[in-house]
Amino acid sequence: MKTRVLKTFIDTTLGFPVRLSNVKLMAVGDDWAPIINYPQLDARVLGVLSRLHRPLTGAEVRFVRQHHRLTQAAFAAQFGLSHVAVHKWEKRGDQATGMAWSTEKDLRLFIASGLSKDPASIGLLYAQLSEQGAPEAGASAKVLSLA
Repeated sequence: MKTRVLKTFIDTTLGFPVRLSNVKLMAVGDDWAPIINYPQLDARVLGVLSRLHRPLTGAEVRFVRQHHRLTQAAFAAQFGLSHVAVHKWEKRGDQATGMAWSTEKDLRLFIASGLSKDPASIGLLYAQLSEQGAPEAGASAKVLSLA
């Protein structure tokens, strides 16, 4: 099996672009396919999303919801909202959702609680998010970087 390493690779399979570094590729006929452990990538992306210094995009919210295998109504219920709010956020695509910071902070804590059951780490994230305050709306990025 022929392989090579690509210094920078943009993966779009999660519904939004994610920049990866040093991705191993394998030859498939005349093409090259990335060798990516997607469950591990999902966990890394969720960790980054919980700590971003910019608002979440609609595509990122959709990824989180789908990762947890929730309908829009079930996801909305986690935050005391209607499925219409979740639908509105997800329709924003690669743009910031425009959700209230208190809701986004709750969403980020929801993400983190799925990654760690350690109350201390969740408490630390809560403190960091509270200190950080609402991210600047204009601070959106088009590519999530895991490099």
